[in-house]
Amino acid sequence: MLTLKGHVCTSFEDFRTTIFTTIIHSLDINMLKNKLVRWAVMITAFIAWNSFGYSISSWIYSILTKIDVPASIALRILSILPLIILLEVFAKFLFLETAMPPLKFVATRAESWSFLNRDELNRYTSELEQLGFIQLTDYTSPSIQGMARLFAHPQKFCFAEVGQTSNSPMLCSISCSLEMRWSLAVTNISSSSYVSAISYAFLRQPRNLVKQMGNASVNLLLQSLIDGRDRASNDLGLELIRDIKTETYFEKERSKRMEQRRSMLRKSITWGVLEMLWFSLRPKSEWLGDYSKFTVKR
Repeated sequence: MLTLKGHVCTSFEDFRTTIFTTIIHSLDINMLKNKLVRWAVMITAFIAWNSFGYSISSWIYSILTKIDVPASIALRILSILPLIILLEVFAKFLFLETAMPPLKFVATRAESWSFLNRDELNRYTSELEQLGFIQLTDYTSPSIQGMARLFAHPQKFCFAEVGQTSNSPMLCSISCSLEMRWSLAVTNISSSSYVSAISYAFLRQPRNLVKQMGNASVNLLLQSLIDGRDRASNDLGLELIRDIKTETYFEKERSKRMEQRRSMLRKSITWGVLEMLWFSLRPKSEWLGDYSKFTVKR
């Protein structure tokens, strides 16, 4: 018999289950601590503004007038300052909590989702299997009202994901990873969607290369990924990551989310909103991040 934190395990399976439960409980506690810290920062910022807002406004006004900013413009700047602070502090933490929480992956079954388009899921599954993909798992995440089916290709060393949320059509994406935390993904989401605008403004990362091919077939997605991967591997001098285990994919997605959260803490919400508006006017179907910088260096 084995004992873990006072719990007597009568079998290895019981011992493994206890370890898993302990880890999940620890993660939940850490997430709760992080939430408490973020709310404490928000409350502190609100109290500080109420206490020192007038002094700060007067100080900013004096600086603006000293650099010859007209008084009328300076007053307009001060009038929108609380809104900017609200966006930069409260909206940022709200966005982190609702749209970008740490990722958890939970096994699920397609039959559990009433809104799921089963015909489309079966079609995508059949087409991917014909291309050589093997099905790994069906999963969901507590932060997303939907499910996804994960595939891997044993010869081409890439992942495919077919997923649907409650308020969107079913989509497919194919992705792979290179050394030095570079990744490529091709998806058939439309670049004109609001999801694309949000992703561009707040979720893009310098080493995550993304291409959107609205309504493209899985065959075209795979070919586009392979072409882009070969070009990037040659230009950057990096090797393809050949590990296609389920946990490898999940760990990559968790790491990507943590990078996005760190970037979000440094990013201006106001600037992000302006980027969303600009994207809506001129949608982009491809994001190459720092790719050109590294190829120039080489």
